[in-house]
Amino acid sequence: MSYTSVSMTRPGKAWDGVEPGSDEWAAMQEKQQAVISEAGGTIVAGGWAVGFNAFINIITYPDIDCSMKVVARLTAANMAEIESSALISPEEWATLIS
Repeated sequence: MSYTSVSMTRPGKAWDGVEPGSDEWAAMQEKQQAVISEAGGTIVAGGWAVGFNAFINIITYPDIDCSMKVVARLTAANMAEIESSALISPEEWATLIS
């Protein structure tokens, strides 16, 4: 059974100083999308919402664990400040980001 998330994600510290529309911006987006793809996620719709200063996406994953892995990895890499996510215990955290 698949899992679909609707997320609002603000750029993390890794994005500091990166100008929207720049080559560096595109490279950061590619890194973010690679993390999603590696976890089996498919971005159905979404993108950068200027008015919210956030990425708003609808993403389908094979299951909720894959979604939680993306949240953990993007947060650990300072690429995202997740506005909404599943609860992850400290014990699960180390496993999810490895």
